Amino acid sequence: MATQLFPMLDPNYIDNPEPYWQQLREEAPLYWSEEFNFWVVTRYEDVDNFAKRPEDFSSSSGPGGGLRMDDASAEDVVGFLPMIQNDPPEHTRLRSIFARSFTSRRITQLESEISGIADQLISDLQNKSSEGRELDLYKDFASPLPVAVIAKLLGIPLEYYERLKFWNEALGVGVGGSYTEKQRFNATTEMNDTLSEIIEEKRLNPAGDLISSLVKLADEDGEQLKPNELLGFCKLLWIAGNETTTNLITNAAVVLQEQPEILEKLKNNKALIPQFVEEALRYVGPVNGLFRRVTRDIEYKGKKLRENDNVWIMFASANRDERHFESPESFIIERSPNDHLSLGKGVHFCMGAALARLEAQIAFEHLVDVLPGFELKPEEGLRIPVPVLRGWIKLPMIRKV
Repeated sequence: MATQLFPMLDPNYIDNPEPYWQQLREEAPLYWSEEFNFWVVTRYEDVDNFAKRPEDFSSSSGPGGGLRMDDASAEDVVGFLPMIQNDPPEHTRLRSIFARSFTSRRITQLESEISGIADQLISDLQNKSSEGRELDLYKDFASPLPVAVIAKLLGIPLEYYERLKFWNEALGVGVGGSYTEKQRFNATTEMNDTLSEIIEEKRLNPAGDLISSLVKLADEDGEQLKPNELLGFCKLLWIAGNETTTNLITNAAVVLQEQPEILEKLKNNKALIPQFVEEALRYVGPVNGLFRRVTRDIEYKGKKLRENDNVWIMFASANRDERHFESPESFIIERSPNDHLSLGKGVHFCMGAALARLEAQIAFEHLVDVLPGFELKPEEGLRIPVPVLRGWIKLPMIRKV
């Protein structure tokens, strides 16, 4: 029964999890997996409720909740990450500090630069196509765009970009399988050392970037922001900021190919792109769910959750819940309201939400002009083989004849 209801590691589940989620919502919305030793929460009402109760459902065990697979996640090699693994009051303290630097004004100022990066990537992609070289939406656009943006935001100099590419690949969830464990730990060490060097350089020669701003805060109020927290936040922004935006772009691009009428609609009216991004977040969000740890024995809707049980709150399933969304299996650009849970809820609502939305909107302002001339080949691609996330790590594309 367990395998039928929740075959989490089955390739069929990873390729098409929605029917399994629907069955869980109908038959076992609070499901204890004997096979994997955690609760699976799939209905909107419950996911929303659990996400808003950090006092009962702690984030301390990390987004993967200690989940172990053949391909270890970035979480295994990178170590503790601040905020995402903190609960209040520590979480409140750190979020308040980081919010003073990671402002909406700072993100808005990046808009023209993000557009310039996207322009260059599209130009490079077109040139590769003209030369008859192999194209891959993941490698040629969806991955390098957020890498360059996060590097720019943090203030990481251009000479580090090749190293950044290596960190991104070696520590990426699912992608890391092509690297040995030693290479991945080397990447972690190198990332820590390099970011520490950059932090020190910003201390001596501050600029207008995010690291400089955080260094200033740390130096002004050292007791409030410890050096390891500053380094941890840079790592968190690097890993979370890259992986999720990349996944959103690849997932949404596949939707456009599967539903060409939507692509045509966007091409004719780019003002709809922000709404398209919101519906893409709901329909094919980059994170299937995150784990929480039960802090005390709790009875919830007739189920007894024990202290230290792990709970997987499934945002992606909640976003398809028929009890909350009308026609959830349909992609409706004009959906309103669209209160999806893809960016979290409560104290852990994604701090980078505005940046992710901006990057995705600019990405599709460029892609809707280009994609009609190309065909994506998802059947030759490769999905992230880790069930916590949803996205592609290989997505070939060819020019239409």
